[in-house]
Amino acid sequence: MQKKVYAITAFFMFAVLIVSLVSTDSSAYPGGISGRTRKTSSAGCGGCHSQGSTITGTITGPDSVLAGQTVTYTLTLNCASGSGKYGVDIAAKNGTLAPISGQGLTLMSSELVQSTGITYVNPKVITFSYTAPGAAGSDTLYATIDRGHSGAYNWTPNKGFKVYTLTGVVNNQTPVNYYLSQNYPNPFNPVTRINYGVLKASNVKITVYNLLGKEIASLVNEYQNAGNYYAIFDASKYSSGIYYYKIESGDFTEVKKMSLIK
Repeated sequence: MQKKVYAITAFFMFAVLIVSLVSTDSSAYPGGISGRTRKTSSAGCGGCHSQGSTITGTITGPDSVLAGQTVTYTLTLNCASGSGKYGVDIAAKNGTLAPISGQGLTLMSSELVQSTGITYVNPKVITFSYTAPGAAGSDTLYATIDRGHSGAYNWTPNKGFKVYTLTGVVNNQTPVNYYLSQNYPNPFNPVTRINYGVLKASNVKITVYNLLGKEIASLVNEYQNAGNYYAIFDASKYSSGIYYYKIESGDFTEVKKMSLIK
């Protein structure tokens, strides 16, 4: 008899728990849950939500980030139907994420999730901080989004971008001649790469000038061994127009033109 009472009690408590979970708002996880951005059959938010297109999102921000630089990205949510608050899980493949005050996010296991459930507005724009790795390469941002605990979840399209360093070595092979390549891309906005070759070890200068001949940036000014190198020009703070870049290495000097179009 006693075992029967225990069994009935346990069943009742389980039923209460199920009812409680089904009736919760956006959040059975009001403080967020991480590890849900992976696109596999057991990931996303499938434990509590059905996947669907009721809610959509987009991550926007820079297409290239300087190694070690901290920039801001934006997650925009759109949801015309359903009920409850928003929930999110934002992750970076290589870089570091951090919440921005007032955006309703908190850091959990290196990912950004809602801190208490994000109040519904359509569209809802959420900004967050991203710091690039210290080395050149590429990175990707991912996000899983939902609205309401019993609502649908979805993945946003991945946001891929380049991580670059201002100068670097292409290879240490000695070129046949000194050279200064045309920047790529050209026209550009706002970052472009300049390849060049050093025939003999010497001090190398690469300088950028505006259309009036005024020096506006020094990309390289150092002693370099023979080899093939690159320099990056970030024109984020400059206006659209024609610019010139010049290399000086030993007795070698050359000037080329590039176009910034914003």
